[in-house]
Amino acid sequence: MTIFQIIAVGIMAAVLSITLKKQVPQVALLVGIMACVIIFLMVLPMLTETVGLLTRLGEMAGGDAAYIGIGIRVIGVAYMTELGASVCSDAGETAIAAKLDLAGRVIILVMAMPVIVDILRIVMGLLP
Repeated sequence: MTIFQIIAVGIMAAVLSITLKKQVPQVALLVGIMACVIIFLMVLPMLTETVGLLTRLGEMAGGDAAYIGIGIRVIGVAYMTELGASVCSDAGETAIAAKLDLAGRVIILVMAMPVIVDILRIVMGLLP
Protein backbone atom coordinates (compact mmCIF):
# COMPACT_ATOMS: atom_id res chain seq x y z
CA MET A 1 0.00 0.00 0.00
CA THR A 2 1.41 3.37 -0.94
CA ILE A 3 0.67 6.78 0.45
CA PHE A 4 -0.68 7.77 -2.98
CA GLN A 5 -3.39 5.10 -2.76
CA ILE A 6 -4.32 6.21 0.74
CA ILE A 7 -4.46 9.86 -0.32
CA ALA A 8 -6.58 8.91 -3.35
CA VAL A 9 -9.12 7.18 -1.08
CA GLY A 10 -9.18 10.24 1.19
CA ILE A 11 -9.65 12.72 -1.64
CA MET A 12 -12.36 10.65 -3.33
CA ALA A 13 -14.22 10.29 -0.04
CA ALA A 14 -13.91 14.03 0.65
CA VAL A 15 -15.27 14.96 -2.79
CA LEU A 16 -18.12 12.47 -2.45
CA SER A 17 -18.90 13.68 1.06
CA ILE A 18 -18.93 17.35 0.00
CA THR A 19 -21.20 16.52 -2.95
CA LEU A 20 -23.63 14.54 -0.79
CA LYS A 21 -23.59 16.96 2.13
CA LYS A 22 -25.87 19.40 0.29
CA GLN A 23 -28.50 16.79 -0.53
CA VAL A 24 -28.20 13.99 2.04
CA PRO A 25 -26.09 15.01 5.04
CA GLN A 26 -26.57 11.69 6.84
CA VAL A 27 -25.07 9.76 3.93
CA ALA A 28 -22.20 12.25 3.72
CA LEU A 29 -21.37 11.47 7.35
CA LEU A 30 -21.44 7.73 6.63
CA VAL A 31 -19.09 8.27 3.69
CA GLY A 32 -16.66 10.03 6.04
CA ILE A 33 -16.85 7.26 8.61
CA MET A 34 -16.38 4.57 5.97
CA ALA A 35 -13.39 6.44 4.55
CA CYS A 36 -11.82 6.46 8.03
CA VAL A 37 -12.40 2.73 8.38
CA ILE A 38 -11.02 1.97 4.91
CA ILE A 39 -7.92 4.10 5.47
CA PHE A 40 -7.36 2.47 8.86
CA LEU A 41 -7.64 -0.98 7.28
CA MET A 42 -5.18 0.09 4.56
CA VAL A 43 -2.66 1.15 7.21
CA LEU A 44 -3.26 -1.76 9.60
CA PRO A 45 -0.72 -4.16 8.00
CA MET A 46 1.99 -1.50 8.32
CA LEU A 47 1.05 -0.91 11.96
CA THR A 48 1.17 -4.63 12.67
CA GLU A 49 4.60 -4.89 11.08
CA THR A 50 5.85 -1.90 13.05
CA VAL A 51 4.59 -3.31 16.35
CA GLY A 52 6.37 -6.58 15.62
CA LEU A 53 9.59 -4.74 14.82
CA LEU A 54 9.39 -2.65 18.00
CA THR A 55 8.81 -5.79 20.05
CA ARG A 56 11.82 -7.53 18.50
CA LEU A 57 13.99 -4.44 19.03
CA GLY A 58 12.95 -4.31 22.68
CA GLU A 59 13.81 -7.95 23.17
CA MET A 60 17.21 -7.45 21.50
CA ALA A 61 17.94 -4.44 23.71
CA GLY A 62 17.18 -6.53 26.79
CA GLY A 63 14.62 -4.03 28.03
CA ASP A 64 11.57 -4.89 30.03
CA ALA A 65 9.01 -6.28 27.59
CA ALA A 66 6.19 -4.90 29.74
CA TYR A 67 7.35 -1.34 29.05
CA ILE A 68 7.41 -1.95 25.32
CA GLY A 69 3.91 -3.41 25.46
CA ILE A 70 2.65 -0.45 27.46
CA GLY A 71 4.22 1.97 24.97
CA ILE A 72 2.62 0.22 22.01
CA ARG A 73 -0.80 0.14 23.71
CA VAL A 74 -0.53 3.83 24.63
CA ILE A 75 0.22 4.73 21.02
CA GLY A 76 -2.73 2.60 19.89
CA VAL A 77 -5.10 4.31 22.33
CA ALA A 78 -3.85 7.72 21.19
CA TYR A 79 -4.45 6.90 17.51
CA MET A 80 -7.87 5.37 18.10
CA THR A 81 -8.94 8.27 20.32
CA GLU A 82 -7.86 10.75 17.64
CA LEU A 83 -9.79 8.81 15.00
CA GLY A 84 -12.98 8.74 17.09
CA ALA A 85 -12.70 12.39 18.07
CA SER A 86 -12.11 13.42 14.46
CA VAL A 87 -15.20 11.54 13.28
CA CYS A 88 -17.27 13.19 16.02
CA SER A 89 -15.89 16.62 15.14
CA ASP A 90 -16.67 16.05 11.45
CA ALA A 91 -20.22 15.17 12.46
CA GLY A 92 -20.48 18.47 14.33
CA GLU A 93 -20.41 16.81 17.76
CA THR A 94 -17.53 18.75 19.28
CA ALA A 95 -18.68 18.09 22.85
CA ILE A 96 -18.54 14.34 22.30
CA ALA A 97 -15.16 14.71 20.58
CA ALA A 98 -13.83 16.58 23.62
CA LYS A 99 -15.07 13.84 25.94
CA LEU A 100 -13.39 11.19 23.78
CA ASP A 101 -10.14 13.15 23.99
CA LEU A 102 -10.48 13.31 27.78
CA ALA A 103 -11.28 9.60 28.01
CA GLY A 104 -8.25 8.75 25.87
CA ARG A 105 -5.97 10.83 28.07
CA VAL A 106 -7.30 9.23 31.24
CA ILE A 107 -6.87 5.74 29.79
CA ILE A 108 -3.30 6.58 28.73
CA LEU A 109 -2.54 7.87 32.22
CA VAL A 110 -3.92 4.71 33.81
CA MET A 111 -1.95 2.53 31.39
CA ALA A 112 1.25 4.46 32.12
CA MET A 113 0.92 4.27 35.92
CA PRO A 114 3.13 1.17 36.31
CA VAL A 115 5.93 2.97 34.47
CA ILE A 116 5.44 6.14 36.52
CA VAL A 117 5.49 4.12 39.75
CA ASP A 118 8.70 2.34 38.70
CA ILE A 119 10.37 5.65 37.83
CA LEU A 120 9.38 7.12 41.20
CA ARG A 121 10.67 3.99 42.94
CA ILE A 122 14.02 4.35 41.16
CA VAL A 123 14.26 8.05 41.98
CA MET A 124 13.39 7.41 45.63
CA GLY A 125 16.08 4.70 45.74
CA LEU A 126 18.70 7.19 44.52
CA LEU A 127 17.91 9.72 47.24
CA PRO A 128 19.94 9.47 50.47
